[in-house]
Amino acid sequence: MIPPFFVAIPASSYLRRRIGGLTGIARGVILADLVGAQHVFIIADQPVAEDWHKSFALRIRPLPQVTVVAKPAELPPGTALLPADALPTKTALEALAEDPALVLVSGDPSLIREESDHATVMALLRATLKPTEGPVGRWINRPISFRMSALALRLGIGPDPITWFTLALAMVMAVVLGQGGVEWLALGGLLFQIVSVTDCVDGDIARVSWAMSRRGALLDTACDTVANLGFVIGLMTGVMRTYGLQYAWIALACVVLLVCGIVAMSILVRIGPKRGSFDVLRAALTQRLDGRPMLQTVTLTIERLFKRDVYVLVACGFCLSGLAWVLPGMLLVGLCIWLGAVAWCAPLIVADTEGLLLPPHMRQL
Repeated sequence: MIPPFFVAIPASSYLRRRIGGLTGIARGVILADLVGAQHVFIIADQPVAEDWHKSFALRIRPLPQVTVVAKPAELPPGTALLPADALPTKTALEALAEDPALVLVSGDPSLIREESDHATVMALLRATLKPTEGPVGRWINRPISFRMSALALRLGIGPDPITWFTLALAMVMAVVLGQGGVEWLALGGLLFQIVSVTDCVDGDIARVSWAMSRRGALLDTACDTVANLGFVIGLMTGVMRTYGLQYAWIALACVVLLVCGIVAMSILVRIGPKRGSFDVLRAALTQRLDGRPMLQTVTLTIERLFKRDVYVLVACGFCLSGLAWVLPGMLLVGLCIWLGAVAWCAPLIVADTEGLLLPPHMRQL
């Protein structure tokens, strides 16, 4: 029989501070619950404001059992103890779940505490970087979005206002592109790259402050869809107005294929995981190619070229270089490949009723 796993969190002055959108105590409660703690104790002379409630309500998770005790002596034997002078991470809680007697001290790589609150928030943001993040996102977009996210967290701005701002900016981008002319196409391409960066911010804030929700994920996916569709429609309109109606058939084909792909993926994730992100396609491709490592490596490498951060930067570069007329043909080929991958992986996505293809942070909702 597996022994119960209990976690104790000291209500120190440091852990009571709100850093990265919530207190260290709230962060500890949430992470302890995620790694399977049956009971969470808070060591305090008086009850602590239960500011973790909001996060659990957003994630539609039942609130874990939390008890305030005055002294460590009141804790059950074998209770794992979090340090009082550093912020925990999921890695730290997983280590304690393996060995509750483990003593974590400041400086442990599984804990976060920097010289300033800003540096601590930046460290928390870097810890949210996904292993599958492409080079463009890792080295160009995220260094910018992390600074924007840190500022938003300091100002108390949540993820939803950022999503709505990104949506509005995407609409402006589409209008600018549709004006036609090399200069307007260049400005529209630049706005597309800016939209790609700001689109990272809401997710950064949500993951660091544990303000993730299915509603937020749905809103973010809708924003991505509008941005992508707005770019294609705006680009095609601008290219036709600038270079002639001979691009009309490519424009129509690109819009139709993109709409078909978006509708298909939306239906598939609704039937299968019943929530989430188009990122399931990469996981489905990986599963499809199990047992064929060489083909899997090649396919997933090519798939990275279809990640939004990559194709947005490429599109921005062509628009700024005055070569926007090249993009319709490239888009047509890319959309055909993407739709082929969607069709090939559709059975796996539909069958994924447990959400195993979803990214890890989406499974926690």
